[in-house]
Amino acid sequence: MRKSVIAIIIIVLVVLYTSIFVVKEGERGITLRFGKVLRDSENKPLVYEPGLHFKIPMIESVKTLDARIQTMDNQADRFVTKEKKDLIVDSYIKWRISDFSRYYLATGGGDVSPGRSAAET
Repeated sequence: MRKSVIAIIIIVLVVLYTSIFVVKEGERGITLRFGKVLRDSENKPLVYEPGLHFKIPMIESVKTLDARIQTMDNQADRFVTKEKKDLIVDSYIKWRISDFSRYYLATGGGDVSPGRSAAET
């Protein structure tokens, strides 16, 4: 009897531990239920602000995305003009995610910056 009570307490603690998640400052969290973005009653994606939140363990997962302004520095390109002069073009991109669910779906998980894929093509 006593061992079963201890086992139940341990199971409850594990479930509570796996249902709590923290979104750090400078990030936003998107909840996925069975791999699909969770939406509210107005069909807007649920985006969690920084702080402590709860989820349903093993059914919902949370993907955190960087909400800060990000910089991608591209490699300098060298061109030769008609006058046979070298021209070096250096560029960079500053960007921030405005729609977290669209970004997550477009990048297939949020691991690729859209500026990098656009700049490399």
